[in-house]
Amino acid sequence: MKKILLETSFSKIYMIVMVIITLLILGGYFSYAMFTVSKEKSNAISIVTGNLTYELLIDGEEGNTLTVPSNTVKDFTITLSNPNNRIARFNFYYVGALSSNTKVGYIAEDGTNTLPDEKGINLEKEGTVGSSNTYIIRVINNSGSSVTVNLGVSVGLDYNDLSLPDNGHLFEEITYKG
Repeated sequence: MKKILLETSFSKIYMIVMVIITLLILGGYFSYAMFTVSKEKSNAISIVTGNLTYELLIDGEEGNTLTVPSNTVKDFTITLSNPNNRIARFNFYYVGALSSNTKVGYIAEDGTNTLPDEKGINLEKEGTVGSSNTYIIRVINNSGSSVTVNLGVSVGLDYNDLSLPDNGHLFEEITYKG
């Protein structure tokens, strides 16, 4: 045994040790990568997700404001869509305070969706069933001047709860006609 050890050059031993160390490092790296993928698969996000966006249509036209003349009750059909290539969470609200003679809310009818709570609602990825929701928003303006209601939308990853901004308010169901 001593004879074999003495006959083996130092460079051969060095090469064998380096190959063994390299194999150990590669094995550790791949086992950690497989562990991470298997444990995080349900909540893993792609690094190419990019910015999440939304599409908001008011009576078929893009926009985010509802304008109602004085002493008028007006219903708006709002469609909130997910144009992203992944499931995303959305929240829909109005921004700012309303005047004392103005009420804003949603109408629950067949063919429309219930508005999301403060945590938001998931919409499927673009091009699939469930990628958009339709709401009917009623604005009751009993004041002597026209009123503009600004709408807001928050977007996030499907497994995270959303929160409203400080000046954001959820819509409540409304049955009052005016």
